[in-house]
Amino acid sequence: MPGGASYVRSTFQGRSEYIVTAEAGHGLLTVRHGALVPPWSDADVHVHFSSEEYYLVLLGELRLLVLNTQVTLRALEMLMVKPGCPHAVLGGEGPIEHLGLRAPAPDDRTTISPIPAAPPALTGEEQRELRGVWGWRTTLRDPQNRNCWLIGLGTARLSSPNLSLAYLDFPTVAAANAGLGTRHRLHLHKQSWEYYTVLSGAKTLRIEDEMVTCQAGEILVVPPGVKHTLQGRQAPYRGLTFRVPVLDGKVEF
Repeated sequence: MPGGASYVRSTFQGRSEYIVTAEAGHGLLTVRHGALVPPWSDADVHVHFSSEEYYLVLLGELRLLVLNTQVTLRALEMLMVKPGCPHAVLGGEGPIEHLGLRAPAPDDRTTISPIPAAPPALTGEEQRELRGVWGWRTTLRDPQNRNCWLIGLGTARLSSPNLSLAYLDFPTVAAANAGLGTRHRLHLHKQSWEYYTVLSGAKTLRIEDEMVTCQAGEILVVPPGVKHTLQGRQAPYRGLTFRVPVLDGKVEF
């Protein structure tokens, strides 16, 4: 993972593996990428007793079992499964590109049971947003879920004690760089790690005194205590920003 003294940058494009391991994520986060893989299924129904698990589909379609019910994820949809909820991947339509996150990241996977033969499926899903005691499913195609903190911070629509997430989608240069120098100020986080994941376009940040450009298919990790700010984006831009933990003591300069 090449980087400078104050950041780490790695490439995930074309790779199906962990791009942030539990060790690299300091026990707070894991991120796994699937690079246009064929549909797959888990060997069993399992549960995580401490961590939230997130499934984000970028391309294709993924079908999951959640509390004995089938839930389908389409492109640009995300599913969060709460700790203690039995779930499993059942298959899908490929090729599938996806990101899988867990926050926090202890080794807490526990097998519950074999996968049932014919679990019931949800029907009539005109509304692609769904919530329950098990967690939620939401679509990133909805304008109100883009270009803001969707999970965990401030006025975020979805709560989490472990993870903040923003999905960014800017089709033009003007939109991608609005607020530079005013809204985007030099800052640091006393406790939290930030993960900038670029899906298309590019993002340039000032990290301490260095200008660093993150290209499509790269993830840039900025540790706590490191001064940084956005310098510009190349459009069309799409990307994700993760921040762990949620409450982090941001300091602006």
